[in-house]
Amino acid sequence: MTVRPRISLVLLLGAVAACGRSKSGLDGEDVPLVLPATCADDTDLPPADLVCTGLYANVDAKVTAPRVVPYAPAVPLWSDGAQKQRWINLPPGGVIDNSNPSEWVFPIGTKLWKEFSKEGRRIETRLWQKVHDNYWVDAAYVWNSDESAAALSAGGDMTLDDGSTYHVPTQDECQKCHRGRTEHILGFEQVLLGLPGATGLTLDELVQREQLSDPPPSTMFEIGDDGTGAAAPALAWLHVNCGTTCHNDNANSTGYAAGMLLRLDPTLLDGRPTDTFDQLRTTVGVTVNAPAWNGQTRIVAGAPDQSLLYQLISHRGTGMQMPPIATSIVDEDDVALVENWIAQMSPPASTASSGAQPETAVDAGM
Repeated sequence: MTVRPRISLVLLLGAVAACGRSKSGLDGEDVPLVLPATCADDTDLPPADLVCTGLYANVDAKVTAPRVVPYAPAVPLWSDGAQKQRWINLPPGGVIDNSNPSEWVFPIGTKLWKEFSKEGRRIETRLWQKVHDNYWVDAAYVWNSDESAAALSAGGDMTLDDGSTYHVPTQDECQKCHRGRTEHILGFEQVLLGLPGATGLTLDELVQREQLSDPPPSTMFEIGDDGTGAAAPALAWLHVNCGTTCHNDNANSTGYAAGMLLRLDPTLLDGRPTDTFDQLRTTVGVTVNAPAWNGQTRIVAGAPDQSLLYQLISHRGTGMQMPPIATSIVDEDDVALVENWIAQMSPPASTASSGAQPETAVDAGM
């Protein structure tokens, strides 16, 4: 992505070359990371070469550096079938401020990486690094053909060996999604690290390592049901693919004006019924007042094909898909979960008997 202003290399190396043992108890944290000599000449943030970010201690053997910890969210963001690995590096003694469970604040020096592979070959690795309060740098690095190095990319399409096209996001495209959280980090958060299926540095592990400012009363979350028997997987998929990015109550998020709230509240995930959650309140029976979809209903209970939300997530094409960017292939298996959820909803009695649509709220957009 676009290279940021030059900042002292001391800031870049400070979080990854520290010695000593902090309260996190990370194995190997007393082993200093030795970066290639060429990194000393690269004082830009983000650096031009992935190896200078501190992810790998040995890039040839793909051995990650000390203090770099793997994690995987319970429900991954759909990325057109790409395989992904994720890591985080919290600075020594670093504690995440989770006093607002939906808007974590990370310590300065935090780094996160996400690596994308296709057919077993590394394609790109993305970095987010917190440099100052309220200031992150981000970058995408594209791997060469023998996976010996990855260089900073401004984004765009690239052709893979099988002839398919892979799109590396531009700076603007990244911001359209990541501005949905004040701290920009989407997948490393209280919901996705607390639901069943999360691995590596989970919510429970963060609590055990004393790396959260406000440990939640429970670290094992459960999404309840709304009477359909199918709500939990559908709400989880909508949370990560729509809610963490655009459709939430953060005023900076791309979909904020629409008033459709699809991000789950971690304080409510104790198995309680979900029929009053924002995810239903702002979708079921709610019509849209927007030029492209004026008068259509977001979710028509019992009728997926009449539901705008289902129509958009089950299609691809400019202006006719959701998410609107970063995907060109439908997530067939998981979209089927949303379809089944809507199909299992019981329409209001008056609608079922008369065939008429219920009176609905009108919102400002999709």
